[in-house]
Amino acid sequence: MTTVGSSGVDAFFEAVAITLLVVMYGQWLYWSKRLRRSQERLRSRVAVVRELIADGERTKTAYADSSDPSSAHGRFLRRCDSSLREQFGDSFARRIDAYSEFEWIQPASLISDEQVFAWYDTERRLKWLRELLHEALIDLASLDE
Repeated sequence: MTTVGSSGVDAFFEAVAITLLVVMYGQWLYWSKRLRRSQERLRSRVAVVRELIADGERTKTAYADSSDPSSAHGRFLRRCDSSLREQFGDSFARRIDAYSEFEWIQPASLISDEQVFAWYDTERRLKWLRELLHEALIDLASLDE
């Protein structure tokens, strides 16, 4: 009789152990999937910010030759705003507008007030985008560890 009781206890503990293993495996799958999604989201954000920086640099170089730098600047602002809202949310798009002034040396090639403003504002936004890129790369590196 003792043998039957002890095999019943053994079966119970085996069932508990198997259940725990299944639950732990399920938790591992869940968290690894979340980690992969977070990494993918951050990689996508990094790509978007890099593209915005490249777009800003291209736009900025066009100001000196443009007869209407305000229009080129406005188009860049719209692209930047919509990309930031889509990838990061409204709070990030508002942060770029609130970004404080920074030290800036006006290039000699800029002659009109429109060129100066467009160049300055683009430089200010690019500085903020570079900081955002740095933050995103740090977050991504912490997930890769």
